Amino acid sequence: MKISLKKKFLFTTILPILLLGLVVIIITMTRVKSSMVNEIRDSLRGTAAAALAAYNQNSGEYLETENGDVWKGSYNISKSETLVDSIKQESGMDVTFFYGTRRIMTSALDAGGNRILGSPAGDVIVEKVLKGGEEYFSRSVSLDGTLCYGYYVPVFQKGDSSDAVGMLFVGTDKAAKDAAINRILYLVVIAVLLITLVCLGLAFFMAGSVTGALQKSIHAVETVATGQLNVEIAPALLKRNDEIADLSVAIVSLRDELTNVISQIAQNAGQLSQTSALLGTTARDTNQIMQQVEQAVGSITETTQEQAVSTQEASDHVLMMGEQISMTSREVASLGANADVMRRSSQQAAGTIRQLMETSRDVEQAIEAVTRQTNQTNESVKKIQEATEIIAAIAEETNLLSLNASIEAARAGESGRGFAVVAQQIQKLAEQSNESSHTIEEITRELMHDSQVAVDAMQRMRRIVDNQSRNMIETESIVGEVMGGINISLKSIEQIESTTVQLEDSRNEIVRTVENLTEIAQQNAASTQETQAQTTEVADTFAQLEQSAQQLREIAQQLSGTMQTFRLS
Repeated sequence: MKISLKKKFLFTTILPILLLGLVVIIITMTRVKSSMVNEIRDSLRGTAAAALAAYNQNSGEYLETENGDVWKGSYNISKSETLVDSIKQESGMDVTFFYGTRRIMTSALDAGGNRILGSPAGDVIVEKVLKGGEEYFSRSVSLDGTLCYGYYVPVFQKGDSSDAVGMLFVGTDKAAKDAAINRILYLVVIAVLLITLVCLGLAFFMAGSVTGALQKSIHAVETVATGQLNVEIAPALLKRNDEIADLSVAIVSLRDELTNVISQIAQNAGQLSQTSALLGTTARDTNQIMQQVEQAVGSITETTQEQAVSTQEASDHVLMMGEQISMTSREVASLGANADVMRRSSQQAAGTIRQLMETSRDVEQAIEAVTRQTNQTNESVKKIQEATEIIAAIAEETNLLSLNASIEAARAGESGRGFAVVAQQIQKLAEQSNESSHTIEEITRELMHDSQVAVDAMQRMRRIVDNQSRNMIETESIVGEVMGGINISLKSIEQIESTTVQLEDSRNEIVRTVENLTEIAQQNAASTQETQAQTTEVADTFAQLEQSAQQLREIAQQLSGTMQTFRLS
């Protein structure tokens, strides 16, 4: 069962007031009345003491004469009308002097105006006062049919408490005193009731004021929770000097902060969408470029393989030339025919070397193209990293903003639950963006590493091609020398014997050089194949990067759709 705050406030305010009023009335009806009765008793006692002192100021003993008068020394108590009447006139209390149990003097008059004399005292009074020698207060004593408050004091002979000869009674009208007491009690009760009613009225007013202001504040928070951030707070709520004003100021601050947060998120979402689109375009272009690089590297691979085959052929020809030189040394007689063979072989070797050199230049150009493309790829990767850092920063700021919104929603309590759900959704989107940025960062890091590996491989390939070019130049020089030697041999056969040893040495050097060229060509083929595989991996990586950019763009679109829930104006 839901109990409104107004009812709770009224209950906690009215109940103590009612209980306090009830306690005050009970205390007034009991303790105050008892205190006033005690005050009447003390007044009666004081008057009785004063009257007894007035009688006791006469020296002598109490005695009764034959005519029934009671004397104290030379003072006739039975004729002390002046004394008792003056006491009644001064205090408003009746005074009666009992000698024994009989009234011998009193200021009380009956209905006919005669003094009430001769009637005896009651048995209880006689027992306590005359016989017991005690003072006695009666809350209800009848005086000729009129109820009175009465106080009795014993009268002793010579002041000795052992021989009470009479008693002195002082009384006052009970009805009049009770009426005065009741008037005072009624005034107290009426005052308590009036104060209670005023407090109740103030409680109702304060409860209505507080709950009304709270309802307006709750309505404002509910409006904000629906996404309408253009809600206005009544100026009267902001001018209050209590916690309601603080709550209203907090709601205004929440509204303004949410407006700024949502505006920033919307702007960041737009920037995120643009950045993701740019990232996707860059990844797509880079992917196409890497495909072209892959094709170029494939061409280089084919060329290096052809170069290896040509080098192997050159090696075979050089070996054949060496055999021919050996045959020349053994068969000087058939030098002419062998010289023709050597000339043709040398020409073929020269052609092969020129072909190898052209192939080396093609390889260098392909390596330069791959290097430039790899550098361009690295620049694109750096741009991607910068875009990823921007996305991560946006996601981090969005996460912090959603956390602050969740905290403010938690402070708002039940009223902020709807906004807390929105804040959690924003935090999830920020976390997804952050995860995507981390994924992109990892991909770009791998791409940078792979690109660096490719650059290193190209540099090694360039050094190998440079060495190959130098070797081929040297080989070309050697072949030129061989050709010159063959021409000289054709002209000067007589010198063949003397140069056979030199030709053998040259043959061995040529064999070693061709073997080196063969090994270099094989290494070039392996390197270009490895480069082709790495280029394929890079192309695949950029394809994944393009997919990640597409996912990031979808996240940005979802975030923009979520922001449309809020109306800022």
